[in-house]
Amino acid sequence: MRPIRTPPRKSRPETLEAALGDLAEQARDQVALADLLRESLQPGLREGFAGSNLDPGGTLTVFAAAPEWAARLRFEARNMERTAGNGGWPVKRVRIRLAL
Repeated sequence: MRPIRTPPRKSRPETLEAALGDLAEQARDQVALADLLRESLQPGLREGFAGSNLDPGGTLTVFAAAPEWAARLRFEARNMERTAGNGGWPVKRVRIRLAL
């Protein structure tokens, strides 16, 4: 089980290197979360999953490849919320949006 994720720090990093390190860590976390969510879906739904984003407030935005995929992914919102929580990402709400 992964540790609970903490939101990015609000203060400014001391150096450019620290800022880039923070940004790289956030990007790795977002990719890991998207991979985890994709794997939690049934194989037939995975192709409609275009990505995800978790904001510091706990809103998980799931991007669908097309409107028909968005409708199908809405039925999986609870499952994705649970999966993210079990993986250490605290989710308060799930939104499904179209990837543009």
